[in-house]
Amino acid sequence: MNHSHDRLIHWARAYDLTNGLFGRRGKGLRDAFADDLGLHGGDRVLDVGCGTGKLAMTFAERVAPTGSVAGIDPAPEMIKRATSRARKQQVPVAFQVAYAQRLPFPNATFDAVACTLALHHVAEDDQQSAVQEMHRVLKPDGRLLIAEFDQGHGPHALLRWLRPSAPEHMAETARELVDAAGFAAITSRPTKLSWLRTITARKDSVS
Repeated sequence: MNHSHDRLIHWARAYDLTNGLFGRRGKGLRDAFADDLGLHGGDRVLDVGCGTGKLAMTFAERVAPTGSVAGIDPAPEMIKRATSRARKQQVPVAFQVAYAQRLPFPNATFDAVACTLALHHVAEDDQQSAVQEMHRVLKPDGRLLIAEFDQGHGPHALLRWLRPSAPEHMAETARELVDAAGFAAITSRPTKLSWLRTITARKDSVS
């Protein structure tokens, strides 16, 4: 990742403050993402670009008591805050510092992988590798969810501030990356927020 442009990613407190602007919609979005992934007890889940851990903790509640959740982020400040939050709330999530384009997990580890409002932080030259890594660590028939800024909508000024070099139509770019990585059953749909779109897909069962 190109850390020089990603001003927010290192500021865990500011990250939480920004997410707080979603208010109740934030919890609704996290629940909707868990629904889109079809999570159920016993699933092993990875949150790529987990930030301060709120979504990963939502996933952990869904897959309990027999499932497990891992969260990775390149910013130590994010992982420190996520680990503290999970410990205080007694939610079991394994957080660690790592990069999306070099996931530290064996092949076919997870039933589901999520990457929400994080792919645009990855340098453009590394984005395909990051999505390919998500494909690699998914089990056959595993589920993928990516959420990104939608074409022609939303806070482009915010996106430009978060990452000046990010494509304006990141959701469209994400869908193309998912297709190129070899995923099947790709679906792109809007969320309740006009500027946010989700891409869901599955790893082919014979991969």
